[in-house]
Amino acid sequence: MGTQPTVHIDLRVKRSQAAIRAAVVSLLSEKPTQDITAKDVAERALINKKTFYAHYPSVRAVLQEIENDAVSEVSGIFKSGDVSTPAGLSKVLSQLKGLASDGATAFGALARTPARTLLSERLRRELSGHLGGLSAVSSQLSTSLSSRVSCAVDFASGGIVSLLASWLFGERSMSEDELSQTVIQSVRSCLGAVRSMAMTPTGDTNCA
Repeated sequence: MGTQPTVHIDLRVKRSQAAIRAAVVSLLSEKPTQDITAKDVAERALINKKTFYAHYPSVRAVLQEIENDAVSEVSGIFKSGDVSTPAGLSKVLSQLKGLASDGATAFGALARTPARTLLSERLRRELSGHLGGLSAVSSQLSTSLSSRVSCAVDFASGGIVSLLASWLFGERSMSEDELSQTVIQSVRSCLGAVRSMAMTPTGDTNCA
């Protein structure tokens, strides 16, 4: 008996995985993540449970893969763009908005479901790193920041990223230009305050 060409097997694997991912995204709009079972996914994807487990060890593993892809999509846009100027950041934001509205992307798919809240913390961590590129001051201070200043930076960046995330998920109505100006001004204000704090000779304190 002849063997199937590898390319046919690969395509079949990809089709099954795509069906499983689509099924999970569909089910996320209907029930809490913890209530979705492998049986639910298999039935929605029109496969059997054995096929499901041949590709993923759990429903959580599927969601984790989709989350990873969503974060990578957002990170890729930031890495390829220029966030150091209002115009550059506005262009990046426009690309991100397009990503969020495209249901064919991992980020766009999750943005349409309650599971978008699961992305919040990961998105905050990811974007916080990229926002450092908004000013060289951050890199100049990074090696000598006290714990007190580090707390201020974390707090401010968390607020800025929360603003970006809520805008991406359609919870705030602002144009790309308005948001880019707001973010740039917020970061500059934050870094100005951090510079002042770093120059103040007070003892270090730890974040609570």
